[in-house]
Amino acid sequence: MILKNVLVLLVVSLCWACESKQPTMTYDEFITKDREETTQFMNESPDSPFASADSTIRLNYYPINEKLKVLASVEIISNGSELTLGTSAGELRVYIQYAYLKFVIEDQPQQLLVLKGDEKEDGLFLAFTDLTSDETTYGGGRYLNLNFSDKAKKVTLDFNLAYNPYCEYSATYSCPLPPVENQLPIAIEAGEKLYN
Repeated sequence: MILKNVLVLLVVSLCWACESKQPTMTYDEFITKDREETTQFMNESPDSPFASADSTIRLNYYPINEKLKVLASVEIISNGSELTLGTSAGELRVYIQYAYLKFVIEDQPQQLLVLKGDEKEDGLFLAFTDLTSDETTYGGGRYLNLNFSDKAKKVTLDFNLAYNPYCEYSATYSCPLPPVENQLPIAIEAGEKLYN
């Protein structure tokens, strides 16, 4: 029994040693991998907005810029009121104001409003425009995926992961437009660019 326990400990130690020597992914490799997986999804998934496309889809991105991965302070909005957003198809969607994210880019303080969907649209919603919108990025704004609780004090905003809503690729989609509060007065030259 003792010999068996020693062998188990030896195997576990060897596995840990092997894992600890595995090279960790660099930030650039992480973003590159994310972009490759997105491209694969766009080309191969039946849920892709390009599902009926005849040719290979290549999305356009800014060069990776780690300076546009920032730490934001979270200010939860108590009893957030409803906010109605227009969509690219002219519809209206109602969200709840959930939190403000406050951060600094190039010594300039910024903030973004995070919204929460109703029971049907579970999760958080963050859409923004900036000075690149309608120039080198989609005019209807870009999105960032977020997931944090109302106990969070800080959250990472990585604009290298900013992506276009599906209505950039096809008019069959109806995408919520960013709230007025999320019109950033700076150029966010990171993440996805215009498709065409």
